[in-house]
Amino acid sequence: MPQTFETQHRVAFSDNDLAGFVHFTNYLRYMEETEHEFLRSHGLDVIFSDDKGSLGFPRVEAKSRFFSPARYGHILDIKLTVVKNDGKRIDYAFEIRREEIPVAEGQLSVVCCRFPIDRDPYAIPIPDNVLDKIPLSE
Repeated sequence: MPQTFETQHRVAFSDNDLAGFVHFTNYLRYMEETEHEFLRSHGLDVIFSDDKGSLGFPRVEAKSRFFSPARYGHILDIKLTVVKNDGKRIDYAFEIRREEIPVAEGQLSVVCCRFPIDRDPYAIPIPDNVLDKIPLSE
């Protein structure tokens, strides 16, 4: 059974475009905020440290598709599903609804990277303490 997490988000006035609808870029932000809440619910974070330095989960892919507009004050139900975790990359799928009406769906794909001070970040296998909470799947 895929791992899931659900939360809600109230649309802020500043999230809207000139037409009064949520600007499309904010849906990606909502997905990222949901991922952060999901990780925190497991005692994890998007940036953490080990004895070798800082690690994190930068995005390598983001997709979204829109179905129905949302407006200021709407309460959005956001569902995250861990679609895949192969030990190097985690794929999340998102469903965003307003009162059971599909608003948007999306996907974020992240990899675990080390962030050394003296060179560019580089991908590493997902640490065991993360895999304990977000198990491998195919």
